[in-house]
Amino acid sequence: MPEGVEDRPLAGRITGRTVGALGTFEVGGSPQTVRRTRSAVRRRPTDAVKICVQLQGRAVVRQGDNELAISPGQFGIYDTRRAYDLRLEGDWRCAVMVFPPDALRLPHKLIHAAMQRPHDVGAGPGAVLEYFVQAALRQTVDDSVDPGSALRFADAGLSLIGSALTADAHIDVSEPGEQARKLAVLTYIGQHLLDPGLCHHSVAAALTMSSRSLDRLFIGEKSTVTTTIRDMRLDGARRDLLASRAARSTVGAVAGRWCFSDAAHFSRLYKSKFGISPSAERVARG
Repeated sequence: MPEGVEDRPLAGRITGRTVGALGTFEVGGSPQTVRRTRSAVRRRPTDAVKICVQLQGRAVVRQGDNELAISPGQFGIYDTRRAYDLRLEGDWRCAVMVFPPDALRLPHKLIHAAMQRPHDVGAGPGAVLEYFVQAALRQTVDDSVDPGSALRFADAGLSLIGSALTADAHIDVSEPGEQARKLAVLTYIGQHLLDPGLCHHSVAAALTMSSRSLDRLFIGEKSTVTTTIRDMRLDGARRDLLASRAARSTVGAVAGRWCFSDAAHFSRLYKSKFGISPSAERVARG
């Protein structure tokens, strides 16, 4: 719960939209402190990290032994799966993006390293994070955007975040060579998802490493190379299924495009990942 400071009445405002794995919000208010305690983490567990792009005032996140001070012109990332104190100073305003860390398709060590310090918005991908949030919020009143296009928009935001984090040369990552190889693997997979021959062995061959080396590279990550390929293809198939332009395509045709040769197997995988069958979700989304 927020706590007021500086003997001022507690005030705040929030607007937001969630599409797919990505939530976008603009938040502002009076000086206050927000605490997520260990007991709150146990009672209301989450699987999300937050990026805060500071537009006005200052935010200070204390999490464990790390203190992250975010000033206007900077953004920071912190983990809602762990306890933290967030102190918001002055008349503050920030653009916030919320998402599960796995949605970034980045090595976990790189994400953890990115949490240790603020990042200058500057030029490049970080410079447009604020504008992306504003564009996402404008879509809340636009009912003409079909679900498939909205999911593509969310994926663009996640790619933007990933680019902003990987472009920051000041991130201190242990074993940087290993992290660079992981990024190369994930980039290669993303570029070849529609190739029916994409698999664990083809990825290893393309990047001139043995299958065992590729396996060792992903020890400690939640997903193996094989499950990453499958999940990224399912995400792509979902975007296509829900796009208005694909309304005349059968579920089997979309599955085939994303290299699932057995429509029934595809439907089982889809329901396991998204909690609803592809045909049922298409009907529900109209």
